[in-house]
Amino acid sequence: MRHLLRLQLAAAAFAVAALSPLSAATLITNDRGEWVTDVSSLVNLNFSTFGSGNSGGFTVGNTVQPGNMAFYNNMNGYFNNSFQVVGFQNSNNFLLQTLAGASQPWNNWGSGAVLFSDTKNASNTVSMRVTFRTGGLATPVNAFGFALGLGGEGGAAGTITVTPQGLGPQTVTTFDQSTGLRFFGVSSDTQTFGFADITITTPNRYIVLDSLEQGVYTAPVGPPPPPPDPTETPDPATLLCVGTGLAYLGYMRRKNYAAVS
Repeated sequence: MRHLLRLQLAAAAFAVAALSPLSAATLITNDRGEWVTDVSSLVNLNFSTFGSGNSGGFTVGNTVQPGNMAFYNNMNGYFNNSFQVVGFQNSNNFLLQTLAGASQPWNNWGSGAVLFSDTKNASNTVSMRVTFRTGGLATPVNAFGFALGLGGEGGAAGTITVTPQGLGPQTVTTFDQSTGLRFFGVSSDTQTFGFADITITTPNRYIVLDSLEQGVYTAPVGPPPPPPDPTETPDPATLLCVGTGLAYLGYMRRKNYAAVS
């Protein structure tokens, strides 16, 4: 009887494991529509205003004016309550914000104001770090996204490397400038991300960044698997369980018959 009970418990445990959804995952996508499907509490920033860290202001209020630039050549970079972006050129801080006007059509990506890095050359290292915040404090998130482009070389398509905290480097192939910026999004139900680093390796190019977003990702729970086809041949494990059960029943019948005799 104890042997039969152990078999029943093992079969029940196997059934539970088979029905449990295997949803744990970190998802990376270039499709914003796909990314936003399971993200709630969405917060976004499109750089139409300039951040508290600017070291060269715009002339009208807090709104970016066409043709104007702000330089963030300090360790705070651009920041507000939800995001912080710091640009680097070797060990120096370098970040620019602009809304393209007639004097700077090379920065017109059809998306309004953008941030961009210094230009990469043969010897320097150029990067940005995006840090996620809540109420002005660094706060890891499990879903984030932004739009990327490569300036220089007439806005031709190219590759940018994004390294979210805790993940390996991810390659983003950008669109050309006439097509617009390329979305990059990450969501996970297994980990959170405090920041993401953006780097380039191609000389005479620079990073273009826009539309920062963060939110809360909830993994979808799929439907239970369909019942097996009644005509389906039983797998060996099932046959073993059935065979063991029949043998046990035969043993009990012989034992009972012997006791009666």
